[in-house]
Amino acid sequence: MTGPSRRPKHATPATPQHTVEATPVVRRPPAAPPAPPRPRERPRRPQSPVPDLPNAVPKAPNVCALGRRYGGWRADSPAAEICERTYGH
Repeated sequence: MTGPSRRPKHATPATPQHTVEATPVVRRPPAAPPAPPRPRERPRRPQSPVPDLPNAVPKAPNVCALGRRYGGWRADSPAAEICERTYGH
């Protein structure tokens, strides 16, 4: 057989195919390292000698007596028993 082929020729499309464009890469310089922490400085207070005070604070206040008096604890209440075991008064 001589002559043109019976198959149709592939025609180029009339509209160009849609291509996805790559997003441009924005290069940023590396971040600077964080600054070292500054030492905290406390203002100096002048040192004054502590006066010798006789019996300024009681050595062991009876907190259980305070609870009975102002807290209204009965002598056999759970709160009074816990206080006695804890503080021993």
